[in-house]
Amino acid sequence: MIDGAPRRAAASGGLETSALPTERVAKWLLGLRLVAMSALLVGALLVQTTTDEILPIAPLARVAGLTYALSLIWIVLWVLRIPPRLHGALQLAGDLAIVATLVYMTGGPASPFAFLFLIVLAVGALMFGLRGALTVAGAAFALYGALAEGIAFGLLKPSRFGPAVPPIGPSALAFQILVTGAGFAVVALLTSYLAHSLQRAEDRLQGEREASARLFAISADVLRSVDSGVLAADVEGRVVLANPAAHRILRQAGPFEGQHLSSLLPLEGVHWPDVLGRLALGSPVRIEGAVVGGEVPIGCTVTALTDAAGTLVGLVVHFRDVSEAREAAKRERLRERMEAVGEMAAGIAHEIRNPLASISGSAQVLGKVPGLGPNERKLSRIIVEESRRLSKIIESFLGFARPPDPQRAPCDIALILDETLTLFANSAEVTEKHRIETRITPHPEPVTADAQQLRQAFYNLARNAIQAMPQGGTMRVEAAPEGNDYVVRWCDEGVGMEPHQIQEIFQPFKAFRKGGTGLGLAVVYSIVSDHRGEIRVDSQAGKGTTFTIRIPLEAA
Repeated sequence: MIDGAPRRAAASGGLETSALPTERVAKWLLGLRLVAMSALLVGALLVQTTTDEILPIAPLARVAGLTYALSLIWIVLWVLRIPPRLHGALQLAGDLAIVATLVYMTGGPASPFAFLFLIVLAVGALMFGLRGALTVAGAAFALYGALAEGIAFGLLKPSRFGPAVPPIGPSALAFQILVTGAGFAVVALLTSYLAHSLQRAEDRLQGEREASARLFAISADVLRSVDSGVLAADVEGRVVLANPAAHRILRQAGPFEGQHLSSLLPLEGVHWPDVLGRLALGSPVRIEGAVVGGEVPIGCTVTALTDAAGTLVGLVVHFRDVSEAREAAKRERLRERMEAVGEMAAGIAHEIRNPLASISGSAQVLGKVPGLGPNERKLSRIIVEESRRLSKIIESFLGFARPPDPQRAPCDIALILDETLTLFANSAEVTEKHRIETRITPHPEPVTADAQQLRQAFYNLARNAIQAMPQGGTMRVEAAPEGNDYVVRWCDEGVGMEPHQIQEIFQPFKAFRKGGTGLGLAVVYSIVSDHRGEIRVDSQAGKGTTFTIRIPLEAA
């Protein structure tokens, strides 16, 4: 392993797992050793120059030189990228040699620097665990014992830099060596245990960091992926977190953090302090309204954010643009209303058509009776003409109320549109004051649809556009595939519509021009819906109207 000692006893919880990553400890040891030795040497020089005391500067200088030389060697070995465990072992061996040299030069057994063995021992525990600590303790004990006995028995000449030490008896020497060895062993065990605890704590902390990072990444991905806006705020209503959808829906690019909800979501008729007060009761608060100064309706759900004890620590605002939902609900209500009206009107139309045919036939017979004056014949013709007009309205209404089932077959919507416009351009409704412009792009493959119903829808839209321009103008028709839909945009330069008219444009019998039945666009809506398409109206009074139709490109 490059990053530390093997952890063979992890399952048993033994101190063999106590080692920290050797590479990291060895790297720190290089710098700390140089700093410590330099500080010791400089401190001694300062004391020597500022006081009358005589300190062992010469041995310190020699040991410092040895330390610098060994450090240079270790740095070179580090650059050569020898195995970290071997590099750490070499450093520990060098440190033992440095400490032993310093102890010998400053008095042997009486040296004040014998405690430095304990530091080397602790570093060995950090690098190699209990086994490393005991090995370093044994080596330190052997070096210390050899120095003490060598000086005591004259095998080593006392350093001339150290203080004069009175001779010590064999028994006292043996006791001192044994106590020192026992101290080394105890320190080895303690430092190994501490290193083991430190490593376990570091492993737990690293695991918690990784788990927190994963959780944070997942939470961030969820927030980024949610299509609705999410704002997290403190108990005072100041935002602390916002997802990208919140910026998109509110159309604001700047940071939301620190802003108050009342400034970010100023909804009409909503007083945020009251909402926060209601939230303290515990149940979520649902509000809806348009942003002040805008037209986008926003639906919000405000939920309390509590800690483990149930104390309110903030709130979460989940909101979205409900324009599409409102439009879908409006379309559903219109569909239901049209179905109900159609079912009712179908029965009424059948009941009216038979008496109407009798009235028309009777009027025609009466008009041929000899002896009628001009006024009576004129009234008879009016009855016949109005009967025929009512019959056409009833036929149209029956077609709307009970349309035939779509006869789906492979067809070309672009070709159907082009043929319908060509036919309509030659009709009597198109005058010299009208212009028809087209830009039709075909779709690549045939689609499954009812060609006859699409012709009827396109013809009705063309009639509606021309009738909306009694003084003349241009009707533009653009059609092209867009994604999975074939989109047709029908534009005119007519009288346009007011907002309330747009809301009722597809309802039966809602005619906004003189002479209209209000069934043409209702039939268009029904046909488009039967083809699982969508139709949208954009209009301004006096500026014209645009109908946008989307028909799914279902493969034939």
